[in-house]
Amino acid sequence: MAKVSHKPFLSGVLAVGLLLSCLSATAADSTTDALTLDDTFAQAMVRSEVVATQVELIRQAEERYRQANAAILPTLSGIASYTWLDKGAADTTTNPTRQPYARLTGTQPLFRGFREFAAIRQSKALVGAQSDDYQNARVQLFKDVAQNFYDVLTLERDLVNLDEQIGQYQQREKELQDRVRIGRTRPGEVLTVQATISTLRAQVEQTRIQLSTARDIFAFLSGLPAATPLRDTEMLPSNLDAIDDYLMGVVLRPDVKAAQRRQVAAQENITVARGAHLPSLDLNANRYLERTGSLENVDWDVQLALTVPIYSGGSVQSRVREAQSLSDQAELATTRARRLADQEIRSFYQTVVLDRARLDALEKATGAAKSNYETQRGDYRIGLVTNLDVLQALSTYLDNQQSLDRVRYNVKLNYLRLQAAAVRRPGMPEETKP
Repeated sequence: MAKVSHKPFLSGVLAVGLLLSCLSATAADSTTDALTLDDTFAQAMVRSEVVATQVELIRQAEERYRQANAAILPTLSGIASYTWLDKGAADTTTNPTRQPYARLTGTQPLFRGFREFAAIRQSKALVGAQSDDYQNARVQLFKDVAQNFYDVLTLERDLVNLDEQIGQYQQREKELQDRVRIGRTRPGEVLTVQATISTLRAQVEQTRIQLSTARDIFAFLSGLPAATPLRDTEMLPSNLDAIDDYLMGVVLRPDVKAAQRRQVAAQENITVARGAHLPSLDLNANRYLERTGSLENVDWDVQLALTVPIYSGGSVQSRVREAQSLSDQAELATTRARRLADQEIRSFYQTVVLDRARLDALEKATGAAKSNYETQRGDYRIGLVTNLDVLQALSTYLDNQQSLDRVRYNVKLNYLRLQAAAVRRPGMPEETKP
């Protein structure tokens, strides 16, 4: 008997093993490179012009705060001039024809009706409001990213489910064709399944168009290639916290805090306007470096200047009334921001509660529909049910499975919206933590 060599066989096994290892490594790398929701949000933060604009607005508010602080500090300026006079002057000693002049002038505001201090507090409140606007822009961006993230995952899962449905119907088509050949099934039943497969393929194309649009939005938000793989790592809690725990986040919401700070700024603006009714007191000092005439030997002088407003046509009182109206408007905006925040949290909380109940019901319904389909298939083979019964059971099972996968993603999205509304996501950046 001839001896059989095992070397080619072993070489083939090694080659197949090496190929499988390479494929496994590639799949592992692909999973590792897939972006989570937090990864996508981080990329969108770098990309977003809206967030970058808020950063610039914070800088502008900080500069206005510095300008308000400068109003209570002394100012120093240098003044120089050179004057030529006509030689016809009667007294050239007192009024020489050539008059060089140079001095340093310092001014220290002493009292301005407390307007400058109110302006400082107002500017500080507006800096805080701009910082809160920045945080609110991050929250809004997080919501947009989360919506797009789960839109993409949902549509990709829909494609998987549609492919599985087509496969199930193709398997059903093959079974029916075998039965047609032996005369146990009518050809029309095969045509019914083929029509369903064609409809599913049309749905596949429509879903691909929707996925392409969602992927384009992903590329716009993140600045990454549209085909970047995504990986869902979000987990739902076993039990939701009480709604009161979420409502405590109303006072911490950046939009509410920004409205409150703007209300404070508007109240300070009333003090600024009223300060124009009060007198102003300034201390002025001059150091003369060069001058001529009768005061040539006077090197310095100091002046205490008091300005008392008497009448300005009612413009000051009009500005006070305008500031009071703006303060009332800011108070209304704060009240509205609080009510909207409270309503948003309550709405998302109720949505999540209902979504979880729907998810539980769909899981049970899908399991029952799958068991029913398998039972109907077995009964059809022994002639207890018709093909229509089997197709109806299959359609119910596949529709429930698709709805279940969609709801799984939707409940996570709504939970993230609840977290964002209650200021639990996204996390606060390190540079803004108290």
